[in-house]
Amino acid sequence: MENNIEEKTITKGKWKIKELDLSRFKKVLNFKSLKTKILLAFTTVIVLVIILSSITAVTIARANANTEKMVNEELELLIVDDNLTFSLSQRIAAARGYILFGDQMYKNLFNQYSEKSHEHEKTLLALSDVKASKEIVARSNDWEQMVLTEVFERYDKGDSAGAASYLRSSVEPYSNDLINELEKMSTERKESIKADAQIVTSSGNRSLISIIIISIVIILLGIAIALLTSNSIIKPIKKVMERMNIIAYGDLTSEPLEITEKDETGQLAMAINQMQVMEKEVMEGIQMASEMLTNHSNQLTQAANEVKSGSEQVATTMQELATGSEAQATTASNLAVVMDTFTKKVQSTNKSGEKIKDSSMGVLSMTAEGKQYMEDSSHQMAKIDEIVLDAVFKMATLDNQTKEINHLVVIIQKIADQTNLLALNAAIEAARAGEHGRGFAVVADEVRKLAEQVAVSIADITGFVGKIQAESMKVSESLQTGYTEVQEGTSQIKKTGDTFNKINASVTTMVKGIKDISDNLESIQVNSEIMNVSIEEIASVSQESAAGVEETSAASQEITSSMDEVAENSEQLADLAKGLADMVGEFKV
Repeated sequence: MENNIEEKTITKGKWKIKELDLSRFKKVLNFKSLKTKILLAFTTVIVLVIILSSITAVTIARANANTEKMVNEELELLIVDDNLTFSLSQRIAAARGYILFGDQMYKNLFNQYSEKSHEHEKTLLALSDVKASKEIVARSNDWEQMVLTEVFERYDKGDSAGAASYLRSSVEPYSNDLINELEKMSTERKESIKADAQIVTSSGNRSLISIIIISIVIILLGIAIALLTSNSIIKPIKKVMERMNIIAYGDLTSEPLEITEKDETGQLAMAINQMQVMEKEVMEGIQMASEMLTNHSNQLTQAANEVKSGSEQVATTMQELATGSEAQATTASNLAVVMDTFTKKVQSTNKSGEKIKDSSMGVLSMTAEGKQYMEDSSHQMAKIDEIVLDAVFKMATLDNQTKEINHLVVIIQKIADQTNLLALNAAIEAARAGEHGRGFAVVADEVRKLAEQVAVSIADITGFVGKIQAESMKVSESLQTGYTEVQEGTSQIKKTGDTFNKINASVTTMVKGIKDISDNLESIQVNSEIMNVSIEEIASVSQESAAGVEETSAASQEITSSMDEVAENSEQLADLAKGLADMVGEFKV
C-alpha cells in the first residue's frame, strides 16, 4: 500500500500542508467489474467486524476466567486457612481446659473442632494440591496425635503434671509454629489475590483500550471504504447522466467523456461516447439529405407545374422535358442511395442504444445487490450489539456476586464480635472464681486474641472484596462505553445504506433517460424508412416520366395526369423533408 500512496506538499501562506495523493490507490481499485468492487468493499467491512467480535469475545472470556478463578480458588483457600487457624486455636484452648479442669466437655469440644479441621483440610487439598498444603495437613495431624496420645492419655492415666508439662513444652510451641505457618500462607494468599486483582484490572483496561481503538479504526475504515466505493460508482454515473441529459435535449457538441474506470460504468461511458459520435454523424447526414431533398422536391414541383401549365407546348419542349426527367430520375436514385445509407446508420445507432439500455439495466441490478449487502452488514452489527450488551449484563452479575461475598464477610464479622464478647464475659467469670478460674481466664484470653485476629482478617478481606467490586464497576462502565461505540458503528452503516438507496434512485432515472433516447431513435428509423419509400416512388415516377416523354405526342392527357401525380408526390416529399428538417433542427451538432 505504501507504493500506491504519495504525499503532496501544499503551501498556504506561511504554512506547508501535506496531503495524500490517492490516484495510484484508485488505480489499484480500478476493477473491470462493478460487482467485484462492491463485493470487495463489503467483504472488507465484514472481516473487520468479525475481527472486532473475536477480540471482544476473547477479552470477555479471559476476564471471566480470571475472576472466576480468583473467587472460586484463591478466596476459598484464604477462608480455609483462616478456618484452620481458628480451629487450631480452639483445640489448644480445649486441651488447656481439659488439663486444667478435667471436664469431659473440653475433650468433646476438642474432638468436634478436630472433625471440622479435617473437613477444612480436605477442602485445602482439593483446592491446592501443592507441597506446602500437604505439609500443613500432615503437621496438623501430627499435632492432633500428640495431643491425643501424649496429653490426653497421660492425663487420663492420672499424670496431670506430665500432661500439662508436655502441653506447655511441646504441644503449644508446635501449635504456635502451625499457626504462624497458616498465617503466613494466609498472608501469601492475600497478596496473591491482590496481585490477581491488579492483573485483572490492568488486563481489563488494556482490553478496553484495544477494543476502543479497534472499534474506532473499524468505523473509520468502514466509512472510508463506503465513501471510496460510493464515489467510484456515483461520479462516473453522474457524468453519464449529465451527458445523457444533454443528448436528450439535442446537444451533440460536447466533448467525449473521459472516464478511467474499467468496470460497467466505464463501459457505459464508452458506449455513450460512441453513440454520441454515431448520432452526430447521422444528424449531419440527415441534415444534408434533408437539404438535398428540399431542393429537389422544389425543383420537381416547379417542373411538374410547368409541365401541367404548358401541356400545349409539349412538342416544342419535349426534348428539354426529357432531359429534366432523366436528371430528376438520376437525382432521385442518388437520393435513394443516400437515404438507404442513412437508414442503415439509424438502425446501427438504434442497436447501440439498445446495448446501452441493457448495460444500464445491469448497473441497476448490481446497485440493488449492493444495497442488499449493506442490509446484511447492518444485521451483523446488530448481532455484535447483542454480544456486547450480554457482556455488560454478565459484569453486572459478577458485581452482585461480590456484594454477596461482602455480605458473608459481614456475618463473619458479627460472629467474631460475638466471640470477643463471650471471651470478655468468660474472663469476668474467671476473675470472680479467683484461683480456680485462672486456667479458664487463660482460655478466655486466647479466645479474645483469636477473635481479634479474625476481625483483622475480615477487615483485610472486606478491603480486597471492595477493590474487586470497584474494579468490576470500572470494567462494566468500560463495556458500556464499548457498547455505545458499537451502536455508533451501526448508525454509520445505516447511513451508508441510505447512500446506496440514493444511488439506486439515480441509476433508475438514468435507465429511464436511456429508454427515451432509444424510443426516439426508433421513431427516426421509422420516418427514415417512410422517406426512403417515398424517394423510391419519386424515382419510379421520374423514370416513367422519362419514358413517357417519347410518347407525349400521342398521350398528352396521360402526361398531364402523370404530372399531377408527380406534383402531388413532390408536395408529400416536401412535407417529409420539412418534418425531417424540424426534427434534425432540435439537435446541436
